[in-house]
Amino acid sequence: MPFIEDFNNNHPTFIKNLLKKSPGLTQREVLLCMYLKFNYSNREICELMNISNSTVDSYRHRARKKMKLKRTDSIFSYLNQL
Repeated sequence: MPFIEDFNNNHPTFIKNLLKKSPGLTQREVLLCMYLKFNYSNREICELMNISNSTVDSYRHRARKKMKLKRTDSIFSYLNQL
C-alpha cells in the first residue's frame, strides 16, 4: 500500500512507539491510528478501509481503551506525541 510506505518513510518510529505503549492493538487499529494521525475524517477512513462508520467508531473505541485514554483525552494529541 502506497499510504503505508509513505507513512513509514515520514514517521519511521510511529508504529514501533505506538505498539510499545499499546501492545494489544490489532493491525486494523494501527492502520486507523495512522489515518487519524493525518487527520483523516471518519468518512475518508470508511472509504479507505472499506468499512462502515460504526466500524470506524468501534475500532476507535477499542484503540482508545487499549491506549488507556480517558474520555477527556484526545486521541489526536496522543498520536501526535508518538
